[in-house]
Amino acid sequence: MSTHSEHRHSCKRRGAIVVYVAASGVVLMGFAALAVDAGRLYLGKTELQVAADAAALAGANELLNERRLHGDGELLTSFQLARQQAGAVAGSNPVLGIGPQIDYNPDNGADGDLVIGYLSTMYNTGEAISFSDVTEFNAVKVRVRRDATHNGPVGLMFARVLGIETADLVAEATAAFHHGIIGFRAPSETGTVGLMPMALRESFWDLLMGTVAGENANYQDNYAYDPLTGQVTPGQDGLPELNLYPGVGEEQLPPGNFGTVDIGGDNNATSDIERQLLEGVSADDLSYHGGELSLADGPFILNGDTGLSSGLKDELDAIIGQPRTIPLFSEVSGPGDNSVFTIVKFAGVRVMDAKLTGAMKFKCVLLQPAIAMDDGAIFGGDGTTSEHVYHPPVLVR
Repeated sequence: MSTHSEHRHSCKRRGAIVVYVAASGVVLMGFAALAVDAGRLYLGKTELQVAADAAALAGANELLNERRLHGDGELLTSFQLARQQAGAVAGSNPVLGIGPQIDYNPDNGADGDLVIGYLSTMYNTGEAISFSDVTEFNAVKVRVRRDATHNGPVGLMFARVLGIETADLVAEATAAFHHGIIGFRAPSETGTVGLMPMALRESFWDLLMGTVAGENANYQDNYAYDPLTGQVTPGQDGLPELNLYPGVGEEQLPPGNFGTVDIGGDNNATSDIERQLLEGVSADDLSYHGGELSLADGPFILNGDTGLSSGLKDELDAIIGQPRTIPLFSEVSGPGDNSVFTIVKFAGVRVMDAKLTGAMKFKCVLLQPAIAMDDGAIFGGDGTTSEHVYHPPVLVR
């Protein structure tokens, strides 16, 4: 039997345990509270990065608009619309329930939240964005913030007991594209690249681009492309057309060949060319060339086909208005399917019209300069191996 004194000491010990358990509960609740706030901040940071990534990509894609084809006069409009598009996309990606707004930085200050400039080596994080030549701008950097200046700091719930009421969050992203396309390989995502199984003489492409720049008047502008609808109609859009078939000038193409080339074999059947026009050049086609067509080691050779069959009319009609890449050749030898083309460059084009029957003077495959983006494009050149051909913008930082 315990004495009264022993009972009193036992109560004291139980009381100490009760106090200890109560104190431990407070500590555990504190840790739990901090964990809730930490989770909220983690979610906010993740959502902020998503908004920055999407905004940078949207801005860079806007820089690749068809306006680039019309020369320097359209650049300022492109920059303005790129800022607007980046801002709109950022705002459509809520961060903890708030659509973040970004400062458009219209003066394009290097420390701004939305900066447009040029990156020569896109994945070199040590390279600063350059502003020396606006015609080369290929990068959009976006900073999205939740702080006292922009969108308000993130309010905390349980950290207030520690005197911490809010926290600032910031995320940055840079998206860029490269204009130095040196070749093509089939990407795993789509399995095809948008190469036309045709070839165009480089000097005639240069004449076309000279016409675009107002340096000569070799070609006429009789068709208009509407970038909003993707439709081609008779009219003018400021971009002249070149006739691939039968060509312009005595040396456009060799006798018996009207521009078709073999990509994927020595003698492509008409069915192969039809497929390549509609669906693109496949990995199987490119395997014949070692997996890719590239100017990395200099010009390469493509064999010619016997001509442009009237049976291709439907396929050409089906891709009118769609951007494609066409190989440019500097030299060609041999007639018909014995012709050999020396490929030196790639160019972005779209088919505007095709007539393959009737009198020779009415036959045509009219091409217009176009912005051609291709996931299979291999970049890394100095810009002399391609014109208006790009790999789609990617996140680089």
